[in-house]
Amino acid sequence: MERSGRPIPRIPPPKRWPFAAVGTNVAIRALADPTTKVVDLRGNFVTPGFQDAHAHFPGPPVNRVDLAGAETLEEFQRRVSEFARAHPAESWVVGDGWGYAAFPDKIAHKRHLDAVIADRPVCLTERDGHMCLVNSKVLALAGITRLTPDPEHGKIVRDADGDATGELLENAQRLAKKLIPAPPPEQRYRDFLVRMDAAAAAGITAIQNAHGNEADHAVFARVRDAGALKVRLRLAWPLKYPGDEKESAAKLAELAKLRLDFSGPLLEFGILKGFVDGTVDGRTAAMLEPLVGGANGMPFWELEALNHTVAFYDRAGFQVMLHAVGDRAVRLALDAYEFAAKTNGTSGRRHRVEHAEIVDPVDLPRFKSLGVVACTEPLYASPDPTTLESFAVLLGPERASRADAFKRFDDAGATQAFASDWPVFPQPPLLGIYTAVTRMTPAGTPPGGLYPDGRVTVETALRHYTIDGAYACFAEKERGSLVAGKLADFIVLSKDLRKIPPAEILQTKVLLTVLGGQPAHRAEDW
Repeated sequence: MERSGRPIPRIPPPKRWPFAAVGTNVAIRALADPTTKVVDLRGNFVTPGFQDAHAHFPGPPVNRVDLAGAETLEEFQRRVSEFARAHPAESWVVGDGWGYAAFPDKIAHKRHLDAVIADRPVCLTERDGHMCLVNSKVLALAGITRLTPDPEHGKIVRDADGDATGELLENAQRLAKKLIPAPPPEQRYRDFLVRMDAAAAAGITAIQNAHGNEADHAVFARVRDAGALKVRLRLAWPLKYPGDEKESAAKLAELAKLRLDFSGPLLEFGILKGFVDGTVDGRTAAMLEPLVGGANGMPFWELEALNHTVAFYDRAGFQVMLHAVGDRAVRLALDAYEFAAKTNGTSGRRHRVEHAEIVDPVDLPRFKSLGVVACTEPLYASPDPTTLESFAVLLGPERASRADAFKRFDDAGATQAFASDWPVFPQPPLLGIYTAVTRMTPAGTPPGGLYPDGRVTVETALRHYTIDGAYACFAEKERGSLVAGKLADFIVLSKDLRKIPPAEILQTKVLLTVLGGQPAHRAEDW
């Protein structure tokens, strides 16, 4: 398996190398002695290491069908069939990254898979991760029939005759995915090493992981113990209803153990993740007014239960991150945080709303007043075919015009942390910065950008990817800016992003990524 860049030595987990000083060439050279190693960065642009405020490590298997950017049915089917032919020993064909724009009438259907693979089970996750498409083989293996009920917070999409179409929304995905053979631990370990290489090569030095389970945590711990971590990882754990007194005590004990097992500096536990709704494309986003066509996702929590749960963990000193896409879901999340603060008399928890794609204007000021962080993804605003032909159409023009409008959060005084939501979208922050600044695709379409009022400046995008991302993880005193005493996490770029046309951001290279004073990535030609 190929690894990108030059071989980089392992980074010992216990060490926290800070900046000794930051200043002019003359001032810094005056501090050097004959034993000091001097590295000439040749006038290239230095910035704090990028913070990805929301990603899903260790990620999908490296060996899978990558459907990102497949914008036609022909391309979708070609990639699936070519992968299947190239991997005849794989019992399942799995993949991710497709969007609704690839299908006729924007409707995903099993027949498009059956036409290319009928003899092996196929399960392909949509790019948002909230729905998947399976072929008839999987439906048969899972025993999904006309009589199969929808699971709680999930939906088996059916045609007019009541037959399953192969599209499974939200929790209904588990009916199929629980059947997929788990990859061996050794493969997961090797795959994660590849994922870290890619993150370091993109200039990422810290990641807030947006989900957690025991299997993933075992992989992270193994990499940490091997001294092979190349990014700082902050781990999440599912937000669970506390239950009765005995159950509540058990949950707090579980979280206390996580804090002990993962206490940094490269790997730490620090946040609880919950879901309030789904996605617009899957028609499971909770909206104040129905989507075009009448669909309206219902919240995954009852208001009282959500308030009680958030208040319970807030009282115990935990930070909470709530996935909320629709305006109704965002309001419920903010209401829960406000309830917790008033009930417990607490402040400064820096609770977060993840994605916050559609926010009612009256709720924008509440982010600042409640001290809630908006964690947003620049690539959600990329005007690709699925965004234009599915997402925007379902919202209608007025709501689409203010969806993923990053400048609105800044104008409202909110702290906004940028993220990738990888593997939902590509992880490189340079691509995210370009999108936030232009609201155009890499091809430069549409001219002037989609709803350009939502654009931000390069300087603002850099802030959201650095110090604001650190703030969202309570780490702004340790990283996120080039200041003496802070951790020496920084990157060297081939161009000064502040001085080039936006299109050149995409041609900018990450020449060097340094984590805690030690190189984690160096470009081959530098």
